[in-house]
Amino acid sequence: MAVRAKYLQLSRAVDVTEEEFVVGPGSHYSDLLEMVRKKHPSLTYIPMIAIIDGRPANPDTKLNDKDEVDFIASPVGG
Repeated sequence: MAVRAKYLQLSRAVDVTEEEFVVGPGSHYSDLLEMVRKKHPSLTYIPMIAIIDGRPANPDTKLNDKDEVDFIASPVGG
């Protein structure tokens, strides 16, 4: 299955704005996140939220072929 990852407000951490990952059947958001962090270790230290096809993601969210996952830098501060 092909899943498109988009990086929003993360240009200081990654040098691409989007890319495609191939995940196996039955994969979850947590599997994709592990792949993304392995490819872009700097994202390990940046608080992010993820949206899958317009809906908030959690670790157990199942992925489907052609899903779009938006990784967005989480606002930090007070």
